[in-house]
Amino acid sequence: MSNTKVKWFDEDYDLGADISKLIKLGFKNTTWKDDIAPSFSNHKLQIFFLNRRKFKDHEGRSKFSINKIDEHGETIKHLYETDHFYKVLQLAELSNEY
Repeated sequence: MSNTKVKWFDEDYDLGADISKLIKLGFKNTTWKDDIAPSFSNHKLQIFFLNRRKFKDHEGRSKFSINKIDEHGETIKHLYETDHFYKVLQLAELSNEY
């Protein structure tokens, strides 16, 4: 697996996943500096890449947090958290079908 890093708060943040697979599914980096963590989104889902070892706000949470978003990118509802990237990819693929 190839890990990908993004800039977040002026540091290299290791996403802990090969996001090239998300990019192939139409996801883009939608990270904002004031978000809880870096994120990638398509037109229906936003996926946050949490780091519970480094950030106190992430403690007790899974590695990936997935939210349903509206056409403006605003969160409608929290859907799912998981530590497994293959599950993230499954939801990402399903979001493109509907």
